[in-house]
Amino acid sequence: MKKLFGTNRLIWVLWVFFYFFIFALLLKGSFGYLDPDLGWHLKVGEEIAQTGSVPDVNHYNYTFTGNWIDHEWLSNFLVYGIYSHWGYIALSVLFALFIVGVLIILNIWARRACPEAPPFFIILFQLFGVFASLPHFGVRIQESGLFFLTLILLILYHYNKYKNWKLLLVLIPIMYLWACLHGSFLIGFVVFFVWIGIKIFEKLLFHYYQRDWLDFSSVLKGREIMIFSGAALLSIAATFLTPYKLKLYSFLNGYKDNFYQGHIQEWLPQFHYPFQYRQLVYLALVLMAVFFYVYYSQGNKRHWRLNLWTLGLTALFVFLSFKSHRHFPLMFVATFIFLISVFSHLFKTPDEMKISEKSWLEKNWLKGYLLVCLILAALLQLVSTNFTSNPFLSFRRNYPVGAAEFLKIRPQYDSIRLFNDYGWGGYLIWKLPDRRLFIDGRLPQVEYQGRTFLEKYFDFFQKDANISRELSDYDIGLVLIPVKDEEIKAKRWEQILFSLSNRNLAGHNYLRDYLAGSEAWRPAYYDRTAIIYKRIK
Repeated sequence: MKKLFGTNRLIWVLWVFFYFFIFALLLKGSFGYLDPDLGWHLKVGEEIAQTGSVPDVNHYNYTFTGNWIDHEWLSNFLVYGIYSHWGYIALSVLFALFIVGVLIILNIWARRACPEAPPFFIILFQLFGVFASLPHFGVRIQESGLFFLTLILLILYHYNKYKNWKLLLVLIPIMYLWACLHGSFLIGFVVFFVWIGIKIFEKLLFHYYQRDWLDFSSVLKGREIMIFSGAALLSIAATFLTPYKLKLYSFLNGYKDNFYQGHIQEWLPQFHYPFQYRQLVYLALVLMAVFFYVYYSQGNKRHWRLNLWTLGLTALFVFLSFKSHRHFPLMFVATFIFLISVFSHLFKTPDEMKISEKSWLEKNWLKGYLLVCLILAALLQLVSTNFTSNPFLSFRRNYPVGAAEFLKIRPQYDSIRLFNDYGWGGYLIWKLPDRRLFIDGRLPQVEYQGRTFLEKYFDFFQKDANISRELSDYDIGLVLIPVKDEEIKAKRWEQILFSLSNRNLAGHNYLRDYLAGSEAWRPAYYDRTAIIYKRIK
């Protein structure tokens, strides 16, 4: 460890406090945002703990009542166990440490793969990547994908370098565990197939189209490609052994409909407003690195030769990240070593002009100054963090805490069907487990009445919708929605540059208009956050 982070003890301490600062930053983000799905994750985990089996029948909705597959069943079980014993603070610490662990692995890998890489670049790109990914961090089960993707890419790197087939056996338990924790394990399959395809193509080029600007130092023999293909198939087969077996794939196949990608904020593409500017800048840096990587592989003064796997992997995750904000953290992990390598080469100075790491880090006053800055920055994050053991109460401005209590103590409303806001479904499952809901965040893509579940939900908010008929068709007698929708306002320069209009950005809530103006509905409860309308006719 010290050989990688520096032989001087104080340098090693600097690295420790750098990651302590990252940990504090992630912890603050965890208490500054509450995942809308946390409620149903906890409730489903509780169900698994009590029944000793994975969920099969959907009994949380009165609309879609068929079978459902919980592709996060093991994560839900673990999250509930930790929350029930040690509370939300323990969950937040665990997920923050999870991300810090991934960053440390990437740091060690980068310093081994690029020994000449300045520590400054590692710090810079990790800080930038974390800040850009903060909207997707917190107590989010999808973070498990970052860890498993890092492990798979690391195994591919070592197999390509050392040809040790025994290392590939680790892929089998990795993919099985990933398939039990989160549906993002399918990305692992994509990586396998892309890697095999590129290695076959690379081998063909080596035999029939050799060029000195292509990197053929890692060309595999046919036998070595076959060994990996066999290991990949065994890893895929291992996912058939989860409690859901092949049913897992029948559920995930429903995601082929992409309606949810245009209506759930974190699934929106990068070119959809509101823009994530930090992510766009990071993506621009990656594309710039790709340009220089390709450019400097040509000509007489080459910095490097073109590695097809490096280029293909980068292209794959850049595409996924542009397609959806949700994939940005995966792109950050998949391209980190590439970025460090490219920018280390680009900013490499001649030996006679180079200031070595040792020379400037030997100055004790500078090391002490950096250490104090890191400690103070970390403490500032921790001091400004609103620690709480009950996150739902802390976010009562964002969730219908009062409305849920209102319904809980009025049994006369128990038999009346409730139409609920999509983002509140997870919270209501946790707080009102005996009440069946219209929709929640578990099944947006499931086919329901010939369309997706989420499409049926949005039917209630369309301008030309027959809202009265929609409410009657489902025999809905209660409607729980926000008092007002969150306003989306573009900055003045965004309006000019992108020709945006605030009127078009904020969708109008025609359901609220109908309920407020209808004689058949009256408010039964309201506060600063939520309002409950009750049918009176």
